[in-house]
Amino acid sequence: MRVLICAGRFYADVRTVERVLELFSQQHSQSQPVRVLIHGGHQTLGAMIERWAREADVHVVRYPANWALHGKYAEIRRNLFMIEDSQPDVILAFAGGEDTADCIKFARRVGIKVMEMDVSR
Repeated sequence: MRVLICAGRFYADVRTVERVLELFSQQHSQSQPVRVLIHGGHQTLGAMIERWAREADVHVVRYPANWALHGKYAEIRRNLFMIEDSQPDVILAFAGGEDTADCIKFARRVGIKVMEMDVSR
């Protein structure tokens, strides 16, 4: 299974993301194990996501935003390209702003399952 992690630029709850990855991976280990983990090069979460993937023997695909080329539109352009190019089976979405919300809407529009993580409940 191809899993994309998305979160807002300032989201920094590394422990929650790691816990969700563990639980998600355990739930799908027999039926559809995680084979590829996709992320946008998040400044806080990126290193943890890649470490988790290495330890779980999962491939990683990183899509950093190109701020020099796209300026203030870099995140939304990256998100759209990341979804089209990486073709995830599911998105694990954590808290974020407008760009994260747009990423979720686009994914749903093209038929990708989105699991929004609301840890406040």
